[in-house]
Amino acid sequence: MGHTANPAAANHLTVARNTRSEGVPGALIVATIAILVVMVSLPRFRAHVLDANRDDARLALGLLSDRIFAPEWQAGLEGGPAPDDLHAVISGDARLDHRFPDARSLEVPGGLHDVLLHHGYLFDTGHVVVNGTRVPALVAWPEVYGRSGDLAYARTGDGALYAHGNEGLWSGVAGALMDADLADEGWQRVSPPREAPAGSSAR
Repeated sequence: MGHTANPAAANHLTVARNTRSEGVPGALIVATIAILVVMVSLPRFRAHVLDANRDDARLALGLLSDRIFAPEWQAGLEGGPAPDDLHAVISGDARLDHRFPDARSLEVPGGLHDVLLHHGYLFDTGHVVVNGTRVPALVAWPEVYGRSGDLAYARTGDGALYAHGNEGLWSGVAGALMDADLADEGWQRVSPPREAPAGSSAR
């Protein structure tokens, strides 16, 4: 006696096959859309990170330079650089310690002292050349150019802030920004020196 086909079972198998065949392209479409979203979002996210780190670097330079170039710090330095250990400067000041909770020191191979890492930028004290004169300055450059930051900065003791497009000239602990001549092409003053206190001019 022959077997009789079950129409209901046959229809169920046909629907299952069709569902599976339609599901594969659907999954591919979803995956493709997800990839496109990531590809569009990543550059925007990276740009946001660079903007945020840039702004924070400028703010950090202002806060740190106001401390290390204060008269009580400069007394006795005889025109030399500001204190080498920026992390110690932060730790010794409650206001700065609160503002830089995640800042840390990084060792510079072959260097005389560590540099400070804060939000994708490295900070150090040293000198730059302004109008042919070597002056103390606080400098900042990206830990990883193009990823953690891009511009390089120098803030002199008079409060003037200079910026450079960098283009990878200064990146990481091995690419420290030191003794830059701010008259070189690429450097621009982005904020003027602070105004001298009233009555401080020579008579």
